[in-house]
Amino acid sequence: MEGSVFRWQFILITVIASSTGFRLSRSVLPSFYNLTIDIIEEKYKKFGATFVGEVAITLQTNQNDVYEITLHKDSLDISSCLVYNMNDLLYQNVTISSLIFNPKTQLLTVPLLEPLTANENYTLYFKYTGNVRYDYSGLFKIADNHSEVLLTQLKTIYARLVFPCFDEPTFKAKFQLHLGRPSGYNAISNTRLLRTTNEGNERFVDHFDVTPIMSTYLLAFLISEYQAQGDISKFAIFTQPDYYNYTRFSYGTGVRVTDAYNELFEMPYNQLGNKVLQFATAPWIDEMTTENWGLIIFSEKMLVHKPGYTDYYKNKEFTCRAIGKEVAHMWFGNSVTLSWWSHYWLNEGFARYYGIIIADENCRSYHLDQQFVVDNLQRIFEKDAVAGSLPLTSPEKSVQSLADINKQTDGFIEDKGASIIRMWRNLMGGKNFKISIDSYLKQYHLKNTNPRDLFAHLRQNWPAQHEVDLDTFFSDFTEQVGYPMVIVNITQDNQKIILHQKRFLYDYEDGSDATLRYTIPITFATNLDRTYNNLTPYTYFDKNKSTIEISFEEPIEWIILNQKQSNYYRVFYDKPILNQIKQLFSTIEGHRIPVENKAQIIDDLFHFAHAGMIDYADVFEFLEFLSTEIEYIPWRAANNGMERVVRRLTPQQLTHFEKYLTNITTLVFSLRGTKSGEYEGIFTKYNREMHVSWLCKYQNVNCNNQVKLLFEGNIGKPSPDYRETFYCAVSRTTAHARLWHLYNNETDSNEKDLLLRAISCSRDYSTYFKLELFHVIPHYKWTNDLIQIYKHNPDLIGPIFSMISENIDEFVARLGQYKMIEVLSDMVDYFTTREQEEQFTIFMDRNIHRFGESAQTLKETFLTTIRKNLEWAEQRLGKLGNYLAKYN
Repeated sequence: MEGSVFRWQFILITVIASSTGFRLSRSVLPSFYNLTIDIIEEKYKKFGATFVGEVAITLQTNQNDVYEITLHKDSLDISSCLVYNMNDLLYQNVTISSLIFNPKTQLLTVPLLEPLTANENYTLYFKYTGNVRYDYSGLFKIADNHSEVLLTQLKTIYARLVFPCFDEPTFKAKFQLHLGRPSGYNAISNTRLLRTTNEGNERFVDHFDVTPIMSTYLLAFLISEYQAQGDISKFAIFTQPDYYNYTRFSYGTGVRVTDAYNELFEMPYNQLGNKVLQFATAPWIDEMTTENWGLIIFSEKMLVHKPGYTDYYKNKEFTCRAIGKEVAHMWFGNSVTLSWWSHYWLNEGFARYYGIIIADENCRSYHLDQQFVVDNLQRIFEKDAVAGSLPLTSPEKSVQSLADINKQTDGFIEDKGASIIRMWRNLMGGKNFKISIDSYLKQYHLKNTNPRDLFAHLRQNWPAQHEVDLDTFFSDFTEQVGYPMVIVNITQDNQKIILHQKRFLYDYEDGSDATLRYTIPITFATNLDRTYNNLTPYTYFDKNKSTIEISFEEPIEWIILNQKQSNYYRVFYDKPILNQIKQLFSTIEGHRIPVENKAQIIDDLFHFAHAGMIDYADVFEFLEFLSTEIEYIPWRAANNGMERVVRRLTPQQLTHFEKYLTNITTLVFSLRGTKSGEYEGIFTKYNREMHVSWLCKYQNVNCNNQVKLLFEGNIGKPSPDYRETFYCAVSRTTAHARLWHLYNNETDSNEKDLLLRAISCSRDYSTYFKLELFHVIPHYKWTNDLIQIYKHNPDLIGPIFSMISENIDEFVARLGQYKMIEVLSDMVDYFTTREQEEQFTIFMDRNIHRFGESAQTLKETFLTTIRKNLEWAEQRLGKLGNYLAKYN
């Protein structure tokens, strides 16, 4: 008896010690889950609020004297726990009271009376109940008045919400699922349906094939009234029956993308371990994709294209991107899986990069490789130049909680990962890169990896002539945060370039490590060597060198570094070189420069100005070359850069900016106009939409007149992806009232929402507030549509705020205190003058009583925002204001 008590005390001490950590021990490993989920019906509901589950987990220990099994659970009520030995004989009936659960770590420990024997199979059985959720995690329900859909999202650590499991990616196992459902519904899961049994009382159980070896977060199922398009034993799309004919483009794209991956990789999809590939839609969710093996769940809008509403170019580009990325996960993440969330980019970076490559091949007209520069790379540069940015690979010990995991798994890591992978691929060449990835995927099929495993394959196939320390190069861009800028100086004889490097930061006083250095691949083109597509490095800038020099036999007229912005750094040119580049861009030769490099230089200049390294007046002067530019990608970069700056201009400065904008857009707007052509290229359409949005917003007379004439000419509906921009521009003209006629006659709910957003672009704010906002527009849209009117008419922020001030009683009564605070919080970010600051101060003093106990704090917060913005503008935009005034 004393020995038994001592053993239990030892077990309890061990459990408490192990439960203080977040990670599981590797002493017990699962190999198979036999899982049954039965949905409990409620009165008037097919899918109730709870479910009953049973799971039998086959496992082994690799050690002797193991007296406990620790795994995960969350929000599950366990009613039975049994352990069976290798002969399926009951080994222990574990009392529920003896189970030890740590709610902080979500670790569940099963204490054992007798130890497990190493390398023998045991079965751990649980019976339990769980909750059907509504927060898009675990097993959740989406419902409206007509239908219900039950589906799962188990990534990253939400499998434990559905069944007790070893919920870390390294604990791979096979799964077999049995789903109990009501009649009239169907169920799909990762693998093919084997059979369905009738349980009576209009209840059925669907039994699915065994999955490949995979991580818990990849298990998935969906119960619905969906209909399938395609062959459910090979490839099919499941969606609501009404949308059956609206998934043809998605279906065709899915087939082409999968075939492309099958040709690209040595191991095609069918050889990975699962014969079935299915897409399914999640209704009423704006943004959602899950890369579950064999069952990828997308937001409905990603796959469904309703004719005349959601079936145009931007919608289809969205579909191409989404399908390309998620199918890539069948190799990167599902077959070969990260070992821990601290190197999340091994899954997501590769999926993002290959998704762009394959989608670009199968949706060629979108030039997704060019869009990657402005949509992904440059956006990530902005996030990677501030304190708190993350390296691609974090130390495992630094990722020890759900909050840590969430920080690792946002879009920053996947886009930066894709950017770094793109750099490696371009440096080593497509053939060498393909050999590396094929061998990597083959060696680690059904296994877990870390970055070192990948680097070994890249190193083996890296070109021998590259003189670079690859270990340092890889670690510089994966284990270090941030990125460098290369500073370029030219000698007076124009025959030597001197390069320096420095970490780029917006604020060198923000606590970031400004001393970091990087191994930088140097590529360039000059007038002496115009090989714009040569991405092979001329040399590598060793991080331990302070400078490097590049000499030329003859004087050069210009030089552009970082071909196609292929490598992960910015380039800061000294004034003479920048002037040379500006002159080049205005020549015929300048039109041969890759659009990615033009976008790169534009984006770099805006961010150097944001960091205070150059003046915005110099940036806007450089952009005068755009008066001869018609390509979309450079204009996109200019649009992105200008929007931040223009938001800080005063109403008077906005008038000067409109004239500047009119001048530099004369050529491109005359060619693109306001009317869409049926057979023109996609970039032409995108360019038109951007310029109409831009020019009409800043009151370009020609833009407003063209839009109004086109609308009054009864041309019919513009294309779906141009419609909101066009109608918004119309709303700023005297044709505004006719949009209400379209709204009242529209039957599609999404289209009605689009029209309301467009109507809120009106410049007649008095009529809009007095007759439309609170009297015609649905109340749940009041806040957003109120915010829309000054966002689309920034020069009117002063008079709009005055009207709100004068009618504050009505606004508070209509919106309520908290919504009114939300509006004010957004509005103060648009104030650009000291007069507006004073006006707001008076307003708050007069109305402080309206905003509750926190009113004084709110006032100080709002005023801090205003003063911070005004000080920034006064420090940074003085010369720009003078430049715009003189320019006109």
